[in-house]
Amino acid sequence: MSLTNDKEMDDSLHNQSNISVKKTFFGLKETLFFNPTKSKIDGGDLELDPDNGDKIKELLELPDDTICQLTSKMDHLLPAENGMYDLSYCYSQDHKFAALQLTKYMSFEYRPVTAIRFVENETAESLLRILLK
Repeated sequence: MSLTNDKEMDDSLHNQSNISVKKTFFGLKETLFFNPTKSKIDGGDLELDPDNGDKIKELLELPDDTICQLTSKMDHLLPAENGMYDLSYCYSQDHKFAALQLTKYMSFEYRPVTAIRFVENETAESLLRILLK
């Protein structure tokens, strides 16, 4: 089962030590959990315009404490139809864990512009506050 359109992120989640996988329905369905809080992990994709894509790119390259400071001053990011950027994200339902990767549409496909960023606790909460409704 894929949480996002990003196979690389899905594979990375399965390899994280703080993530567990529970298979159901004869092994055909998977549910991922963030082990420290036992919270279920959901995922999605968000298309972004160039301005918001650039903002997220900068955020994902910063240290955790700086991310928290900057996102506290930011508004919720609005999705763009047919955006140049695509943000794949997974998060625990309690918002204590998030994994994010930004891709950009180039040469007729989306290509990664950031590495997959795994964040926990306050950093995850602050990023998810500007991404989720």
